[in-house]
Amino acid sequence: MALEHHSPWNNARMTQWQRSMFNVVATASLAVAFTLWTLFTPTALDELWQVPAPPAQHWIGQIGSAIALVTLPAVTYASLIIASWWASRRQLTTVSASLVLAALLGFGSATLLKALIGRERPPSDWSHLISHQGPAYPSPHMVAATSVAIMFATLVTVARRRRGTIRAWQFAGTVLVLLVGANLLLMRANRITDVVGGILLGALVANAANLICGVNTVRLASRPEAGGGKAAIIYNPTKVLDQTVFKGLIERRLAEDGWGPPIWLSTTIDDPGRSMAQQALDAGVDLVMVAGGDGTVRVVCGALANTGAIVAIVPSGTGNLLAGNMKIPFDAERALDVALRGRTTAIDILEVSAPGRDVEFAAVMCGVGADAAVLNDTNEELKNQIGVAAYVIAGLNHVKARPFHASVTVDDDEPLVRDASLVMVGNVSDLQAGLTLMPEASARDGVLDVLIASPKNQVELTQMVSAVLAQGKEPSTMDRRTGQRVHIELGGEELYELDGDVIGETTELTFKVLPSALQLRVPH
Repeated sequence: MALEHHSPWNNARMTQWQRSMFNVVATASLAVAFTLWTLFTPTALDELWQVPAPPAQHWIGQIGSAIALVTLPAVTYASLIIASWWASRRQLTTVSASLVLAALLGFGSATLLKALIGRERPPSDWSHLISHQGPAYPSPHMVAATSVAIMFATLVTVARRRRGTIRAWQFAGTVLVLLVGANLLLMRANRITDVVGGILLGALVANAANLICGVNTVRLASRPEAGGGKAAIIYNPTKVLDQTVFKGLIERRLAEDGWGPPIWLSTTIDDPGRSMAQQALDAGVDLVMVAGGDGTVRVVCGALANTGAIVAIVPSGTGNLLAGNMKIPFDAERALDVALRGRTTAIDILEVSAPGRDVEFAAVMCGVGADAAVLNDTNEELKNQIGVAAYVIAGLNHVKARPFHASVTVDDDEPLVRDASLVMVGNVSDLQAGLTLMPEASARDGVLDVLIASPKNQVELTQMVSAVLAQGKEPSTMDRRTGQRVHIELGGEELYELDGDVIGETTELTFKVLPSALQLRVPH
């Protein structure tokens, strides 16, 4: 069994719990405050505002009308959707989901409560405006403005922007809330109590969205005593969409945990990570982070096998098969939590040899036949979006295509000779999220799992696919074996892939497991 080592930060989970509890307390407090304000609305406060609304057609009213129009909830919530798209493209998937949820909760709760409470708006010469329609409490403008102000401040905080930038966004959000509130009062669209109710509900919506999605809004202070050390980040520039945001996020997060400035090593077309891994080793770093697709992760992990280097994955490209199998979050901030405060465990690596090629390494699995053909036929853009259903559908045509002759020898057993459509050698269980090909496979068991699929007709093909998807009883057209060494001889040139990358054609492949060869950071 592989040894597991705990990160030196023993209080990491407690710190995360404390940060989560802040969200819980803040959300509960806002819920109580909004409920009490709604049930016992202090309408006497409304008498404090005695400023008359500007007369019809007055220039001040025209400006106020324009402000009310551009801050309509529909417009304001649209900005959250755009920000969500921006965040998702930068692997900030958790806060991206929170931004969308805040928009839905804000619009839905304000609409529902207005209908239930049905409070009329105060009389105004501007009541004909579309921004002054419907019941008054809680003010939908204020719900939207407040939730948007908080969520944008949350976004820049999660993205680890500079403190000056965060404060600027917080200030801008405060100005927005004050401007919208003052304008609603000036135009007599709402009363003071309507505005305050909208602020409370907007704050509740934003905090609830963050709580539900697990976004920590409390930024940790720098703790130089917490960690320390030197890190290298090997990244594929074609997979990291916004390098400015990405580098800022990692550098400031490292600083928070007491690490020094990291070493940045960019892969190239000619070198997908081998020399970068060696540079990290030569620099004597304490942690190597890998940011890129499956190809980058595969090459770097292979280069660092049996070196003792600790590797952390920050998923940034397509697939992310190893990260998914090891339960490493795809969200960049959460992946950094694992990288810096997770535990280190030893996993197996596959050594792959083919005639006329240098020795390759893989961390997930290798496919010969239909699997490689599907990947070879899939352009990079579609590969970025492909899901389980699309993968299965695309694979059916290739599984039904011309089978190939394969002789598969596992350890010293007798060869399995099949007219196969697919031969896979795996280190983990899942090919894609939700598509488990090798249920018993584990990257920590010191053995390889082999799957040979050889359906002869449509009926057998359907049975085989159903067995894989439903994890039911397997038909005789599927052979499974386990061992430490696998040798495959093919009847002719066939495509093969490693960890989702099509390598080329070959007539022969040899696999050997390297037990506990890689020290990988995984979640607690």
